[in-house]
Amino acid sequence: MNLLRNTPVIFLFAMILGIFLPSAAPLLKNLVIPALALVMTLSLGELEFKSLDLKKGFGNLFLNYIFLSGLIILLSSLLGDEELRLGFIVMAAAPPAIAIVPFSKLLGGDVTESMISNGIIYLSSLVLTPLIILYFTGKSVDVFEILKALVVLILIPLVISRYFKVKDASPWINLGFALVIYTIIGLNVDVLYQNTLVLLGVVLIGIVRTFVTGSVVFFAFRLQGFGTAITKALFSSYKNLGFTAGVSLFLFGERASIPAAVCIFLEILLFNYYFILKKRLLDYFNNR
Repeated sequence: MNLLRNTPVIFLFAMILGIFLPSAAPLLKNLVIPALALVMTLSLGELEFKSLDLKKGFGNLFLNYIFLSGLIILLSSLLGDEELRLGFIVMAAAPPAIAIVPFSKLLGGDVTESMISNGIIYLSSLVLTPLIILYFTGKSVDVFEILKALVVLILIPLVISRYFKVKDASPWINLGFALVIYTIIGLNVDVLYQNTLVLLGVVLIGIVRTFVTGSVVFFAFRLQGFGTAITKALFSSYKNLGFTAGVSLFLFGERASIPAAVCIFLEILLFNYYFILKKRLLDYFNNR
């Protein structure tokens, strides 16, 4: 059971398994949403409504949709490949990753702030996502998938978490994420066999929009405590890449989904990077 509490090892193992043994991924595809819903429910068990701060929610809206999305759009303009650029535009328009809430719990962040912020941002994304895609690409997008994510992966787990609590949820959260990571990596592993020059620009942009943005924001908010800093960093570096890949594929074709597939790998590695930050810096924050 102790091994199941070792989040970085579990995540890396699931990622490696997805790369080298991806054959079971298509069979597990339909379990991704239920697994995410379960992980969200377990993560919200300790959520307290007494300390709600809507200002922080709107602050994280700024970080995710102005800071992160703006940078993604700016960097994508440097690409010579139009389809890849369009894939990044859809990524910029996407709401944050649902996983930010359970990641906050696993990393010692502010789960309440993460939950409220994700709710506010997903409601806002019903307007922002189609507007951004329409403005930068001229294509319209159905917001039903965003609305479904809001209900299935935020509202329903929130209600269930008021009645269903697990004392030591971390191993089960890790197992749920391991299934999700393996399946998503396995379904997208073919992107590793793309032309190296094609991938290079995408990877460089992906590194900036994950590791660089997250690090900058984390250290910018470090004086407010580790919990706040890591939560802000998550909203500055994670996008809903499942949504991104699906919309990119539907609107612009298979090639446009490459940025989402590449960034899936990077965002999984990013969690391990944040976990190392936690190990290295938590004592510093506690002793300030």
